Amino acid sequence: MAIFDRSYVPSLRQMAMTKLAIAVCLDPEIMDFVKINGCASFVFPSKETHLYLDVEIPREETWIWNDFMLGTDTSRSYFFNRKRGSATYLDECVTRNNILPFRRWEELVEERISPLLLPQLLQRELLDVVRSVSIEVDKWIKYHSEVWRKSPEIAHSFLYDFQWNSLGKIDLGKTARKLIINEKLEIEDRYILASLYSLMDKRPTEEKVPGEIVEMYSNFPERDTREQPPWIPFFAIQFNYSMQKDVFISASSKEKVQFLSTVLGNECLQFEDFLFFLSHMGEDERKTIFKRQSFKILRMYFLNWPLQCKFSNAAEQLLPFINKSEFREMLKFIIYERIMLDRKDFNYIDLLKEFWSLSPSKLKESIKTGSIYKSLMLIKNFPICEIFPNEQLLQNYIGNGLTFTYDGIKYICRHLIVKHYFEDASAFDPPRAFVNFLIFDKDTKSKYDQNACSGAK
Repeated sequence: MAIFDRSYVPSLRQMAMTKLAIAVCLDPEIMDFVKINGCASFVFPSKETHLYLDVEIPREETWIWNDFMLGTDTSRSYFFNRKRGSATYLDECVTRNNILPFRRWEELVEERISPLLLPQLLQRELLDVVRSVSIEVDKWIKYHSEVWRKSPEIAHSFLYDFQWNSLGKIDLGKTARKLIINEKLEIEDRYILASLYSLMDKRPTEEKVPGEIVEMYSNFPERDTREQPPWIPFFAIQFNYSMQKDVFISASSKEKVQFLSTVLGNECLQFEDFLFFLSHMGEDERKTIFKRQSFKILRMYFLNWPLQCKFSNAAEQLLPFINKSEFREMLKFIIYERIMLDRKDFNYIDLLKEFWSLSPSKLKESIKTGSIYKSLMLIKNFPICEIFPNEQLLQNYIGNGLTFTYDGIKYICRHLIVKHYFEDASAFDPPRAFVNFLIFDKDTKSKYDQNACSGAK
């Protein structure tokens, strides 16, 4: 499979867009706004979210407003707020008297983009690339927050030290190295990073670490190991790529398949690392991975910036391994998480049409009686030269909230605070590292005093 045999080199245009998006995210006013409002400000587009929340024009109102997160693993799920984890529903959400954050974040980004004098289409594309870069930072915070409660503070205070690769993803190892030598960070924080990433040898040799810190965090990554082979720590996978790569090369065929299938299932593997592991597998091993994880590979890597341009190539090679259920989920994902939300970082309408044309007849037949078929045909048969009315999809949408999935994180925007939302097993299908709920309600807070809500800020 040629597309998986070499690293993807972004075009100069893509690299320029990524560089501009990172610069916009580093703007002090935008950083402060995101620090106050969290991921609620940038994940979902304002027009579609206001329609979903039934807000015709942004205005100052009293809202019950909060975002909070569910962390999951294979054996348990738990709720925790953005400060620190909690295994129970917290007492109440925060009532805020203000304008919802979606549009204001877009305005701040547009103010930074407009002096570039880009064509309107490029401005809109760049805005959604800024969304992706912002989500990358949010993902870094979430993945570290399980073991490091100060990760939000570190990300907001030291974002200039974050290192990025050519695909617009945070380079975890290089970022850790940069932070470890930054003396503005407290010794304890630098020691935690060195422990997580096995970079003790990169710390300043003259630095004296208090004994209680050494004792507390020695062998830190191993503390979360579950019942898996000793070279596959449950949570430390994304922190120890270099160590895992060394062991992977000499591992048995069975171990290689188990490891790569596990990390793909947990959605914590960057594309370049996936290609590295795949390059050290035989043809039969690779085929086993494609049989087990073709849906994850296609959705996780090729429906996010900047690899969407390779989606059709990847789909052509992976479709033989995709079953009817996965095919339906892929169509729903493209229609409701990309086209309905009017994402402009790629032409998802053309992408959907080409995916449909590549799909075998047996898969097409399987969804003709499904709920998405009408929406699919609306998109497929819509005139090429006209602007697609994505609002029509939203008006007919019967899903339980807006959703946006990105590399192991599922964001869900819902109105009305109802306790059973947090017990919805579908939020974890397929299993993922985090589910981030964004809850908005215009009704009075007292109405919900009897319904506990997790994650008050």
